[in-house]
Amino acid sequence: MILSKYRALSIFLLGGMLCTGLFSCKKLLDLKPEGSVYEGVYWKTQDDATSGLMGAYSLLRKSLTLGGQGMSNFVFGDFTAGVFTEGGDYALNFLVKGDQYYGTGLNVNDFRGDYLDDFQTWTPFYKTITQANTVIEKVGKMPDNVFKTPADKRKIIGEAYFIRAYTYFYMVRIWGDLPLVLQFDPDPVSSKNIARTSEVTVLDSCVVDMNKAVKLLNWKTSNEEIVRADKGAAFALMAHLNRWKYFVTKDADQGLLNNAVAAIDSITASGKYMLEPASNFARLFKGKSSEGIFEINTSFGQGEYQESGFYNYTLGIPYIPGQSKSTIFDREMVNAIFADDSDARYNYYFDRSKPEDMILTKYIGKNKQNLTFKDPNAQTGAVIDCNISIFRLAEMLLLRAECNALLNKDGQALTDLNEVKRRSNLENYAGSGEDLRYEIFDETFRELFCEGHTWYDMVRNKMVVDYLDASRFPQSRYDEEGWKWPINRGLFVDNKQLTQNKYWIGKLR
Repeated sequence: MILSKYRALSIFLLGGMLCTGLFSCKKLLDLKPEGSVYEGVYWKTQDDATSGLMGAYSLLRKSLTLGGQGMSNFVFGDFTAGVFTEGGDYALNFLVKGDQYYGTGLNVNDFRGDYLDDFQTWTPFYKTITQANTVIEKVGKMPDNVFKTPADKRKIIGEAYFIRAYTYFYMVRIWGDLPLVLQFDPDPVSSKNIARTSEVTVLDSCVVDMNKAVKLLNWKTSNEEIVRADKGAAFALMAHLNRWKYFVTKDADQGLLNNAVAAIDSITASGKYMLEPASNFARLFKGKSSEGIFEINTSFGQGEYQESGFYNYTLGIPYIPGQSKSTIFDREMVNAIFADDSDARYNYYFDRSKPEDMILTKYIGKNKQNLTFKDPNAQTGAVIDCNISIFRLAEMLLLRAECNALLNKDGQALTDLNEVKRRSNLENYAGSGEDLRYEIFDETFRELFCEGHTWYDMVRNKMVVDYLDASRFPQSRYDEEGWKWPINRGLFVDNKQLTQNKYWIGKLR
């Protein structure tokens, strides 16, 4: 998708007005509160505050489902990890194989090309941040007596802090340094452009937000609440922030690893989460299970599903009627990662019955449990009815194992690693040192396969070059931080303060 088609200028004032063009307004961020109305009649009741917060969640979902096929979360986190060879659908295949005339495509880690413009721009993410900033400002100034309880007001503000911090964290892993905007702007049309702030400072700001959120939020009381941030989600994000900062600061401060472990300790000590048995994988990947910590709601029943999206595009006959072919995964890589035939995930995640193909059944369910149709009678309009998992318990256990292994606490790392292994019918692992670190990474690769995590796991563990062919991703590119995406060229037109990521200077057409 070429962003030029979105450039139509349509300017509205904040508090009822919006710039809809991605690069309109000659400023960095063209934003408004989702669904807001004029200041004089808005931000008066708890319903107003909740509506503003729901707008932030809606914008966050849009950020993770960018592009004509709504797959940005998986484009960033999985398509770059070497697991695809081609896409079963034309649109997906184009993302994977790119423009063959120029030899581009995500399967060779080339992040260039007009068809990738939607994934090079951070504007949708900043819309989310501006919405969160607005909620923090406006709800913070609302009198306590308009809320049912003071806890209701605190919860809304805490969730807004989470959304802001998570969005910045998400962008840091893609682009590194970012313009840091932490204040509500009553007049975005006249806002000044700002330069990028170091990724370390951005991460520190996110930690500050999560320290606030942990105090403002409570633990979940039911699995239905997983689609809204709670104390568990805040601790999960805190763990990731500290682990990523340890990576970007060149492993200089092991206190960051201890902070990550402590945050996950709080999650496990809460008693609010438990690993789902392998027999219940369909429930786990549909969403709102006992293992889920935070998810993006894409429920068919609530009308928030994707018409196409990653889940549908990876499936073919006999799973989706009318689709001739499924996405082809790199069988050699997948078989190398899932080397044990007794692994419950190997048997649940994939249909391996066709020698020429490997179909991802992780989300649809082995018995199509998570498949629904907009017209059930005609079986048309197929929809994979699953939430987008952001944080879940197994991922937290493996992250804690990773941090403890880096701290040379092999015994504690093995405890978490083997708990996840046993759930998938695997035997305990007993290695140590560097071997243990690789085993934790491999187990994380298996567990979170096609959940939007693998690329970031590769990057922070410095295993990109190990797992991808050197001709595809040489060490020199990694050393130049070539895992980061280029910044969309259109953003430079109106903001002269921006600088391009160093690896991509001189490489963009």
